[in-house]
Amino acid sequence: MSTSTPPARIVSLRDSAPAPITNDGAQGTSGQPLLDRADGNGDLDLRVVTIRPGGLSADHAHAWVQANLVLSGSGTVSIGDELHAVGPDDFVYVPPNVRHVFSNTGAGDLRLLSVLGPRH
Repeated sequence: MSTSTPPARIVSLRDSAPAPITNDGAQGTSGQPLLDRADGNGDLDLRVVTIRPGGLSADHAHAWVQANLVLSGSGTVSIGDELHAVGPDDFVYVPPNVRHVFSNTGAGDLRLLSVLGPRH
């Protein structure tokens, strides 16, 4: 874990170019970083994830927590063996080492504010 503290800042999504996410079977998915471990914040990543209609996120598990707030759109999330419908204002907590995947079942983009970490 880093001992440095990142400087205070304001980041606009308008200035953060979406980067395609294609690992672990992801389709039609991109991420816009707001805060990244590489920024010196220690061990958190914060980003807005956009999943296009019919798309899905990476189908994966990892050793850190993933917390997600659905900003807009509708879809499903598979967490382990359970499938849940999600929409605006829903919060999705995924514990470490649990398989998860989001799918966009709506007509518009599914947008999530996603926090990953801590990554020790």
